[in-house]
Amino acid sequence: MSGINLSILALGFSLGFVHAMDADHVMAVSALSNRHHDNGKQRGIAANLALTLRHCSHWALGHGAVLLLSAGVVFGLGLSLPASLGHFAELAVGLVLVVIGGSLLWQLRRERVVVLRHKHQHEHGELEHVHLVKSSTVNDAGANSSNSTKHSAMPAAIAHTPVMVGALHGLAGSAPALALVPVINDMALLSALLYVLVFSCSVLLGMVVFGLGLGSVQSYLAQRHSNLFDLFRQALGAATVVFGAVWFVQAL
Repeated sequence: MSGINLSILALGFSLGFVHAMDADHVMAVSALSNRHHDNGKQRGIAANLALTLRHCSHWALGHGAVLLLSAGVVFGLGLSLPASLGHFAELAVGLVLVVIGGSLLWQLRRERVVVLRHKHQHEHGELEHVHLVKSSTVNDAGANSSNSTKHSAMPAAIAHTPVMVGALHGLAGSAPALALVPVINDMALLSALLYVLVFSCSVLLGMVVFGLGLGSVQSYLAQRHSNLFDLFRQALGAATVVFGAVWFVQAL
């Protein structure tokens, strides 16, 4: 392999790692993973960390798949990607961020307080009462049967949602151009695909590094400072909504 090819691959690796840390990427992955993060008592710290890493890696797989497909279209078929496609994806990214952030806030609101109805035997007879309890208490007691259903269905959401969001990010903005610019000058299809593959693997590596950091911090906060952990998740949800709204307006 020639020196120029090696230098291009090195450039692609560097650009991919940096590209993974774009604000819209980390916002989306952070909010998505926090929708299924708990305080570590139900799944355990290791399971929650693995959950965060799965979100990050699946996002990167969706992102990389779109870039490889774009490279195949541009260099294999000799076609160009329409500018309107990128613009539409930019708008969609903003909307998706708003939806993800809003969904996280709604999830946190549901987790905060659960209305638990049950009956007590009192001196004056059997009366129905309404108690407000933390959702973790309900889960630990096994009283909230709907949560068990959600946990059983969660793997499908974990597998597919981050992949689709990553694919959308791959279409949006300058991501395809960022991956393909160095190989536009009469480079063979296999060389172009190799460059994009290296770029995408570096994005995956960057996301895994980010996921390790995010998951470790969240696990620490959840175990040692639960109130701060809840505040962090609320702030993340609100910030994702605001960021997505600003992104959408700027993309118009």
